[in-house]
Amino acid sequence: MKWFLWIFLLACICFQAALNEKLQVVIKEPTGPIVEGTDVTLQCVGDGGDMSDYKFQMYQKWLGSWFNIDTTTSFRCWYYSFNVTRENGELFLRVKKMYKWHAGPFRCVSNGSAGSFASENITVPLQYLNGISISEPGNLFSRYMRDPRVVRVMCGKDVEIKCCASSSEPPVYQWKRKGDDWIYPNNNLRIVKITPEQGGIYTCKASHPSIPSLVQSKSVLIEVVEEPLTSLQLSEVNLILAIAIPVGVLFLTIIGIVLCKCKTKKNKMKGMQLLNDNITKTPIWKGSDSSIPVTVADSVPLVM
Repeated sequence: MKWFLWIFLLACICFQAALNEKLQVVIKEPTGPIVEGTDVTLQCVGDGGDMSDYKFQMYQKWLGSWFNIDTTTSFRCWYYSFNVTRENGELFLRVKKMYKWHAGPFRCVSNGSAGSFASENITVPLQYLNGISISEPGNLFSRYMRDPRVVRVMCGKDVEIKCCASSSEPPVYQWKRKGDDWIYPNNNLRIVKITPEQGGIYTCKASHPSIPSLVQSKSVLIEVVEEPLTSLQLSEVNLILAIAIPVGVLFLTIIGIVLCKCKTKKNKMKGMQLLNDNITKTPIWKGSDSSIPVTVADSVPLVM
């Protein structure tokens, strides 16, 4: 009997493993490289049977768990571009304009009479290039500055500018100055002992190595000055502080006023409550203005 149970259990495990191997999520459309912002269709493929008991799931990192993708899910409002359909017994998931933050991983699961099992995870291999920025190494605020960037440097000093972009594959960088034919193939532009003739508009171009259409560029103006800037001229960091400090002071002042009003209102309500308690507990003596005319004599004070 024990051998029979072990054989039955082993058969169930093998059967579920076979189902897991057959069940998979495939990319139906598009057939070529998938660029970010493209419509994507996924299909849950099983053993050819009815897919009514199957569901698409997506793993959410900030929740640390899987959740069902369907028209009845509570997360529908967060993923309004998802559309789950069942056509001729086949299960599809269509994503409109897929971006990297909802590219997966996905899987297909079943909770039918045959048992509970899931397919292998799949993450859509999106190709993207965006978020190009220009910054100065050592300057924490440089990437948040105005666009186009302006960098002022004294004549004879060294200047270094870094170009960076977010890409699915390491991008190809190149620098070029306006009006020149040369190209500098690097993301870091470094000029040693700059001269006034070397000033001008420099443009960084970032290209995706596999998708030629994915290109981003950004420019920076390098101004070479003969004399140091005076203390009256606002640098970019000073400009941020000149704006941030008054805003912070105003914000703290508003919070202080609100807290003061709330405390005053609370003390006022507390005083009114104590006053009402004292009034209600004041004895009413016979013959006083607050006494109630009665026909029976009573020498005991009445307390409300």
